[in-house]
Amino acid sequence: MMPQDRLSPFGNTLRQALVVRRMSQAALAKAMDVHPSQVNRWLHGRAMPGMENISKIEKLLKIDLSDVLTNPTREYELFVAAPEGGLRPDDVADHHADVAKVLSAAREQVNGIYWPSEEDKTAADRTYKAAMRTDRNLRVLNRCPALIYLQFAEVVNPSSAYIELGYALGRKMKLTIMVKRGLMLPYMLHDFGAVGSGLREVRIYPNIASADEAAALIKHNGRALLGLTE
Repeated sequence: MMPQDRLSPFGNTLRQALVVRRMSQAALAKAMDVHPSQVNRWLHGRAMPGMENISKIEKLLKIDLSDVLTNPTREYELFVAAPEGGLRPDDVADHHADVAKVLSAAREQVNGIYWPSEEDKTAADRTYKAAMRTDRNLRVLNRCPALIYLQFAEVVNPSSAYIELGYALGRKMKLTIMVKRGLMLPYMLHDFGAVGSGLREVRIYPNIASADEAAALIKHNGRALLGLTE
């Protein structure tokens, strides 16, 4: 059973603004051209909107979100590192969909998943928005107890996901690494052996057949696979 949602300063601020403006979640979703379930995830702290959507929320609800964004007190349970910026352009869309599929299973197990590029849709998003959110990403990562690294395509260029993974290794965070069969592991993992789904600090799955298999592993093993125990 998934643990109860923790209080999210951003979610609470958004909820209060909706009440003040007498706007429903569905109305906000329609005005922003996003699915209502996405607004629900923001309200419950399971995801954070990207900078473009933050600006839209501020304009629609006439609020300033800078305080809750620059002073995050909530502790996300799981940080997602996925090297989309380092992939071939033709691989990005499929990779993004694969990561989303795995995280759909993970959201049934944990609260507060933070995936920096969740709302990126174009190459410009990955290039320019990534630079804008670097500071926020590091603040969130510093508060997370666990990180999952997901890779379903070959990395051919430098990626911030490698920096996040290296930072997590240095902090000795709970780590789960899932890499599709036949792809090269990040260089900092070459000295690690593959491990099973025990309760070790680092769990590496270097021969994942597909995103479906990765999602099934998470559903079957629950929070233990992610290194999270009650």
